[in-house]
Amino acid sequence: MESSIKDWVHRAEGKPLPIMAHSVDLLRKLSQLDDLPLNAIVDAIEQDPGLTVQLFRSCNRKGKNKLQREVTSVQQALMLLGTQPATAMAMQLPLIHKSLNPSARQQLLRTFCRAYHASMQAVVWAKQRHDMTPDEVSVATQLHFLGEMVLAMYAPEKLLEIFQLRAEKNIASEEAQYLVLGFTLDQLSMGLAKAWGLPSLVIDALHGENAQHPRAYGIMLAVQLARGAAIDWYSEKTRKVEEQAAQWLNLPLDQIISESHALAVKLARITHYDGVLQTASLLLLIPVETTTINKNSAITEAHTAAICLIPQLNLIKQSMLSLQQTLKQKTHLEEILRLAAEGMHDGIGLNRVVFAGYDADDNRLHPRLVVGSDNDPVFNRFEVKLKPGTLFYQLLQKPQAICINDGNRQQFWPMIPFETQKLLGTNSFMAMSIFVQGKAAGIFYVDRHTSACQVDNNSYQYFKRMCALVTQALELQTKQQGKGAA
Repeated sequence: MESSIKDWVHRAEGKPLPIMAHSVDLLRKLSQLDDLPLNAIVDAIEQDPGLTVQLFRSCNRKGKNKLQREVTSVQQALMLLGTQPATAMAMQLPLIHKSLNPSARQQLLRTFCRAYHASMQAVVWAKQRHDMTPDEVSVATQLHFLGEMVLAMYAPEKLLEIFQLRAEKNIASEEAQYLVLGFTLDQLSMGLAKAWGLPSLVIDALHGENAQHPRAYGIMLAVQLARGAAIDWYSEKTRKVEEQAAQWLNLPLDQIISESHALAVKLARITHYDGVLQTASLLLLIPVETTTINKNSAITEAHTAAICLIPQLNLIKQSMLSLQQTLKQKTHLEEILRLAAEGMHDGIGLNRVVFAGYDADDNRLHPRLVVGSDNDPVFNRFEVKLKPGTLFYQLLQKPQAICINDGNRQQFWPMIPFETQKLLGTNSFMAMSIFVQGKAAGIFYVDRHTSACQVDNNSYQYFKRMCALVTQALELQTKQQGKGAA
């Protein structure tokens, strides 16, 4: 197994993603027409995510000057490269059915199928929002799956192992990825996107905290719908995404469901992912009865994790050392938060880590950094209204920490509003307020995602120590900025 994201980026560098033979045949036919139809070429490329990736990599290789606008859509990329050169490039790319073994071929085509489904769903929602450039959303959604594409090519057995962990142990997808790879597919996608100079919206939508921004939120919802529908259109998880989309777009749930189903059928008719079960095939003429979610229950057990992450002392020490190094040198705020979040997730073994900034004017907590959220669009928003007497309001009155567990839940749980309980989805977590220069900067919130994995006292002590180092680093940074201003 590769030891790091950098290893994977290096391995994929300079090596093209293979494309489908059908794409080459279609482009060859189109290129023979006297009047080359741009829209038809765009459609052909967008139906082949591998070709989309290579098109944008080629744009990046042409180089960018300071005055050049970022290329964000397939149409823009074709205008930059030229339709004939772009078509010629496609003819030179390796073909999936010739260059990959059966396992890798099947895994990559499955990923292509989900990526295209997600991109087209994201476009529908973008248009309903009156987005001025929905084609940019289409590309960013496809490229969200970049890490999975690369893994499918080089290590399809790892994708199967992740799937088996999810199916047999019933744990969250992102945690299964972490257990198998040591990082998540989204993190790999981000590393590749940065290395290949892909559009900024791709990277924005891979940061969980950006769910507060409409375009990124729509991409996250579409990705989750495509992934959920590929398994079961009528599962609780898929229905939850549909409900979130309906609420976000202010449209009837029935409309969202019917339009999503109709889109899946349309895509199944026009695409050619040979040997891959189309999502539309999983649709039933008469939906099966599903268990109704208890609206009065704040905690729904969407996952019953049989594997709980545990502290890894060597990684904790490494994270502590990295944070201590920030006390000796100028370090940007975002880097300090990232070091702490990675230490909490990888070292302490906390599944979800959030740093929520305090907005004094709005009297709310807003997400500034989110790690380990399994690309959950709702949790990624992590917006908490601060009402007097509630738990998070009390935490922000002074620097302090709390660990909610079986021993004290009865005392503190009533202090958490119902909407916040629904947001968290677990009844065991830790939180600590961060103050800088005597003012509340925000709160670190961490948990083990499910109520089956309770937080323990040792983890609580490590968590508080990391938060203390973050406070010291932010205090020092603030002082250095003050001296610079003076």
